Amino acid sequence: MGCTGSYDVNVEPVAINTTNILQAAGVDFGILGIKEKCCGSVLLRMGDREYDRIAQENIRQFHELGFKTMITSCAGCYKTIKEDYPKVGKLNFDVKHTLEYIIELIESGKLKLTKPVNLKVTYHDPCHLGRHSGVYEAPRKLLKMIPGLELIEMERHSENARCCGAGGGLKSGYPDIQNKISQTRIREAEATGATELVSACPFCYQGLQVGIQALDSKLTMRDITELVLMAIEDKAEPAAAAQTA
Repeated sequence: MGCTGSYDVNVEPVAINTTNILQAAGVDFGILGIKEKCCGSVLLRMGDREYDRIAQENIRQFHELGFKTMITSCAGCYKTIKEDYPKVGKLNFDVKHTLEYIIELIESGKLKLTKPVNLKVTYHDPCHLGRHSGVYEAPRKLLKMIPGLELIEMERHSENARCCGAGGGLKSGYPDIQNKISQTRIREAEATGATELVSACPFCYQGLQVGIQALDSKLTMRDITELVLMAIEDKAEPAAAAQTA
């Protein structure tokens, strides 16, 4: 799930919604629960050698569990485990972002999105998912699979998308600067006329909420899993992440 979605109560609905989607599709899956550790992404970006130990411990635990595919809703975990871990140790499983796996479930007929979700949304590209990993088309493809949903792009999107400002320790170390960066992105989202701002990263969710609150914006922040769950008939109601910074 990623440590942000697993341990931060403000965005834990991302993990809950993901679980409900997998159950609706009849997927045989498990979660790490209290055994879930940080992927070490921040340590790696900072140049801390402790990253190697954490990566090796995680790889060892993953191999002991014996699964074939790992999915994560965190863009940072996705980039780190999929692209950086193989430099530390060989992986014997596939790594996919949750939205990529959901698309596979829909295309295979295991998951059906039939309930209209009549909302105007604009999508924010997480840096780790977009710039780092090149995943731009998949989230847009998934949004277009949701009946009734209208996607309106911001002026700067995909390769040119602005950062939410939360990454790299900026939100923790320099919250005032992150606040200003987030506000810039929120104004850009508001200019589209959309009512919902969507992303595929719990950390971006946190970062963009800062701008929404600072500007008293009418935008509603949503994770992409929430919208998917809205489109599934006869399922649990989607859990909305807390509207707090």
